[in-house]
Order: sequence, then C-alpha cells, then structure tokens
Amino acid sequence: MNIQMNSATTSMRELQKKIDIISNNISNVNTTGYKRQEANFSDALVQSIEKQAGLQHEVGRSTPYGLRVGSGALISQTTLRTEQGSIQKTDRPLDFMIQGDSGFFRVASQGNTYYTKDGSFQLQTILNSNQVNLVTSSGDSVLDSNNRPISFDGDYDTIKVNENGALEISYKDSAKQPTQIQLSIADINRPNLLEKIGANRYQLPGTEAEQVANGTLQVVNLADPNNRSIRINQGSLEMSNVDLTEEMTELISTQRLFQSQGRAISFADDMMGLVNTIKG
Repeated sequence: MNIQMNSATTSMRELQKKIDIISNNISNVNTTGYKRQEANFSDALVQSIEKQAGLQHEVGRSTPYGLRVGSGALISQTTLRTEQGSIQKTDRPLDFMIQGDSGFFRVASQGNTYYTKDGSFQLQTILNSNQVNLVTSSGDSVLDSNNRPISFDGDYDTIKVNENGALEISYKDSAKQPTQIQLSIADINRPNLLEKIGANRYQLPGTEAEQVANGTLQVVNLADPNNRSIRINQGSLEMSNVDLTEEMTELISTQRLFQSQGRAISFADDMMGLVNTIKG
C-alpha cells in the first residue's frame, strides 16, 4: 500500500507542474511572440520483484515472477515549441516580425544579451541628446550587427526595414543622408536550452561566445544568401503559437489524471485502515 501511495503522490506532484505549464500557456494566448511549453514525462524508479531466496518463501505466492512495480512519473523535460504563431498585420512601422522558427531578435539590458520574438518596438529618447534608441516594450535595447544598441537622430521622417533586416532611416531635412543599420538576428539551433527570464525574453546558459563556439546559435547576416530561412516583415507581428482549444483539452485531461491519483491515495489509505483493523 505504501508503494501505491508513494507512486500516486509522486505523480500528483508532477501532474501539478504540468497543470501550471498549461495554465501559463493559456494566460499568454494573446502575448506577442510567446512560445508555448509542453511537459514530457518519464517513469520514475521501477523495481523488479524477483524470486526470493529459498523455496519455502515462495509457498502460496500469487504474484508473477519478475513483477515490475513503478514509483510514479516525473517530468523529464520541458520543451519549448518554436513553431511560428499566427501573423497579425498592424502597418505600424516599428512592428517587426521574424519569419523562421529559429530566428530571434538580439536585445541587451544591463550588459546582458537576451533573445525575443516580440518585435513590437518603440523609440526611447536618449537623455541630453537629440538621438533616440530602438527598444523593446520592456525597455531593452535592440542590437545591430555590430553588437551596439540601435540609435539614430530624433528628427527622422520614415523608418523602413527590408526582408534582410536592413533599416533605413530618412530625415525631415532632405539634405541629410539616410542612416543605414543592420538588425542583429540570432539563429538558435537548440531552442530547448533557452531559459525564460520574464518580459517575453530568453537567455542561454553561459556566455554567448560559448554558445556560438558549440554551435547552439549563430549571429546571422540576413543579406547572406545562405540565410534565406529567416526573413523580416515590417508592419506585422507574430502572435502566440498557443492553440487555446488544444491547451484546454490537455488541461481537462491532466486534471482528470490528477484526480485519479488522488482517488488512488484515498483507496490505499482505506485499505491500510482495513488491514490495521483486521490485525487489531
């Protein structure tokens, strides 16, 4: 009975984690660029009950030889699903969308580099300057191909970006030369290493240089013909890739499993009480 109770308790704890993951997906169904997560389960410790030493211990045995008794299920991995979400047309010049599952904008905050799919950018005035920074909705600086925050003069007229991520900023003074800037894009080959840190951002373990060296990511130039799998769309946003119907169905199924484990614990407790009563 203790084995059954321990197994059910372990499974309930892990199922609660899955419910939390699904609930987080549902709450971000309308979050720009959000990537859903899913929990993958594996068996906990499984022990095999073999023959006992001595035939005298086998008399009256009714269980089969080699009976396998599990200890519940554990979440072995939480997978980040990077499939592209739906496209929302906004026609706003500062809304950029990455086409390509593995492409992420590189942004920086307090000396750290992060990655995001949320291209709803804004302009932030630089103090004591006539320039503006291109930033995310949470205030992180968007990086250019030289690993510097994107900035330009505040008297701009139009902002255009082509599919290769090349920004062109024209100015109200027609005699002023347009500013040309290349967006910095990360092509992440192992998205399961990405860690969520809030504000729709991700980070990788260790330094970016280490991840580049081991092949986890590449900082790509979209003008290169070899990088045609990633494109930039201006005036559009990538929405969440959460399917609300699918998530609700999975939530109901998981809650039923959770309830069944609770009933298993209650049943085992009743049986232990009955056995103790008989012994008494």
